[in-house]
Amino acid sequence: MSHSTPKHCQYARPLCLFGAIVLLAACTPDVSEVPVQISMEVVSNQPHLISGGNALIEITSTVAAANELSFKINELPVKFDIHSTGYADGLYTYKALVTGLADGTNTLQVTAGSGAAMMSLMNYPITGPIISGEHQTPYFCLAELSPEADGSKRRFAIGNGEFLDDAATDQFCSLPTRVDYVYRSNAEGETFKPLSDVSVRPADLAVTTTLEGVETPYIVRLETGTINRAIYQIAMLHDPATPAPTAHAPSVAWNDRVVYTFGGGCQPGFFQATSTGGVLRDSMLAEGYAVVSSTLNVNNTGGCNDVISAETAMMVKEHFIENYGEPVYTIGNGGSGGAMQQLLIAGAYPGILDGIIPSMTFPDAVSYMTDSEECAMPFRNFVNDPALGLSEETKAIIGGWPNWYLCDVSLGERPDRIAPDDCSEEIPVAERYDPVTNPNGVRCSIYDGMRNVFGEKLYPEINTAREFARSPHDNVGVQYGLVALNEGHIDKTLFLDLNEKIGGWSIDFMPTAERVAGDDDAIRIAYETGRITSGAAGLSMVPIIDDRTYLDFEGNFHASIYSFVTRARLERDNGHADNYVIRRHFSGLSLADENLALMDQWLAALKSDTSDLPLLDKIVRTKPADLQDDCFAENGERIVEKAVFDPDRLFDNTGSRCNSIFPPHAGLRLVAGGPLSNDVLKCQLKPIDYSDYNIAFTDEEKVRLEATFPEGVCDWSKPGVHQEVNEIWLSYGPSPVNRYQQ
Repeated sequence: MSHSTPKHCQYARPLCLFGAIVLLAACTPDVSEVPVQISMEVVSNQPHLISGGNALIEITSTVAAANELSFKINELPVKFDIHSTGYADGLYTYKALVTGLADGTNTLQVTAGSGAAMMSLMNYPITGPIISGEHQTPYFCLAELSPEADGSKRRFAIGNGEFLDDAATDQFCSLPTRVDYVYRSNAEGETFKPLSDVSVRPADLAVTTTLEGVETPYIVRLETGTINRAIYQIAMLHDPATPAPTAHAPSVAWNDRVVYTFGGGCQPGFFQATSTGGVLRDSMLAEGYAVVSSTLNVNNTGGCNDVISAETAMMVKEHFIENYGEPVYTIGNGGSGGAMQQLLIAGAYPGILDGIIPSMTFPDAVSYMTDSEECAMPFRNFVNDPALGLSEETKAIIGGWPNWYLCDVSLGERPDRIAPDDCSEEIPVAERYDPVTNPNGVRCSIYDGMRNVFGEKLYPEINTAREFARSPHDNVGVQYGLVALNEGHIDKTLFLDLNEKIGGWSIDFMPTAERVAGDDDAIRIAYETGRITSGAAGLSMVPIIDDRTYLDFEGNFHASIYSFVTRARLERDNGHADNYVIRRHFSGLSLADENLALMDQWLAALKSDTSDLPLLDKIVRTKPADLQDDCFAENGERIVEKAVFDPDRLFDNTGSRCNSIFPPHAGLRLVAGGPLSNDVLKCQLKPIDYSDYNIAFTDEEKVRLEATFPEGVCDWSKPGVHQEVNEIWLSYGPSPVNRYQQ
């Protein structure tokens, strides 16, 4: 299908009754009768985004007895278990798990005496989709995955030594839900062990005390099932000798908090996968946190598609609330591609995550790929020409990297994420795209994995019979090495040669002599839909602790600059980034447990702040006093100082103690003169102004430069083409949510 406009992208807004509470009271001649007050709201999800036929609702009424409440769904009487949850100011509160919702619009009504309340609930199948548009196709179920390199079958390890039985499935890759138990051994060096007989207490069973002071056997309930075609897992402390947890009677060992984990990487997906972001996390579980994740929350297997990841997290979280209880808050956790997901989900789908702890941070996938793929393809191809005889130091300077290894090996020799042949090993080889032998096969660029967002169009120079996903990448007008030239690190001959010959790439990621012009619709969509994170929208609504392991000197592509890039977007859009803390350290030190504790303190204080201040102001006000930008020297010394990247010192950002220990490095686009926010996909152009250069060009050199940039050069003082603040809670069509709303 072809999308020439963003009309495939719609607000996931409710119908006229979604979320609305209609209060009704019967009129009677007896004016002395006091009308019954009654209202209700959904607590497990937004009322227009319900899945699986269930919804946990809260009812507030002057009715003192739960048995006086009566329910109807679509005008038919139904019965639910109703549980009293409190009384205040003359009103009683109750919770009920509504079941039996049909797919589509449902009318829920609750009555008591002369009072009634009514609301609409939009329900979707537990197999999805809801907001992500049509299901990603093809999609390979667990049993269909390509074998391991040794020929063995790929399997999902439950965590108790067993593997999921993938024989029972359907067109949505659904597998039976199962509950297992593991326990923590108190023996030195032991971890989690299977508890096959829940009636027996192992001799080496550990005991733990939660954040709430509850001492409990260290036994973990582990639920595994399928939601939105993904395999999810929920882990929490629970003694199997007590009744199974429910929304009305949660496990007594649960501390009422959820950590949602996100896995790393960035590949196009198309398969169910064999691992989640990890739920058997000792330090989290021991303190009573419930730990939740799914295979579509692993960026390497979720298609590097944060819309699908957000949808899956929303659905899994709803399932958790309906079956385990409502958390006081949900904390995101994960590194690299897991950091991408947290920032993108918090930015575009606020409310799913209440606070986030990204590590090895990238602000998003699309803008990061600008740096990485320009290195991997045109830049690397040019500077590695033996005829140039460039030193590794010179090559690294043009890119602003700590060493040439980062581009040449760490980026250059790894898979090219925007290339159609960058397929995960799990995808059967016979199904993969080849422009000659299999032109209709699975294209494995990340944009083909996000075609629900970017849409598709014909690229007749490659294929006249099939549409490919649009790409937003563009390097027209980019003057590579501009800052290095002006600061005397390279000469004008190399500058001119580089910009004349760097070229670009085709939609199949093959080198071209011409610069690459990004698809105009794809560029606009990337900004409008939040695929490029901004500092505004959802990221101004969450506390953020950036756990930055310093890997720059190792030539690792998880460069520390991306923490400063993320902060720059917040500062630009909000005037400050005081809800964002950067903590830098070497890989030998872990701050994970401390960061979780600090985030817990932050969210608890935020929740208790009932003032009328704007949310961002409350987030800043409630930040723990000891939580500040800091870094840790090799001897363990903590240095508290604001983390700052000076754009005027691209090649020597050592102007502070922390930067002297952990010097941040730039990247191709910053050395080309781009902003620290690094979020300009396509720059606005301006005529060449020779006063912008600290050297003089001869007339012959000017002719060369103007031939290289016939339309002009990047004007970095202006926003990028189509750059604007993104919208939130968008849905992608065609999908049931859009069909029902029309």
